[in-house]
Amino acid sequence: MAAQTGLLGTLHMAACAVVYLAVGVLARTVLETRPSAARAVTRASGAMMIVIGGLLLVERLAG
Repeated sequence: MAAQTGLLGTLHMAACAVVYLAVGVLARTVLETRPSAARAVTRASGAMMIVIGGLLLVERLAG
């Protein structure tokens, strides 16, 4: 049972690593070829991080 759990955990980590690297390569390719898209993504990402941070703060203060 422990061997199966270890194997599945390793497989899951490998799959996550592949997806993470693929998204990184795709994002880098798109953003290098389109600087205006890079600025838009940066702004949207920053805004989303601020919203997420605010929601986490509210949740922490409420709970």
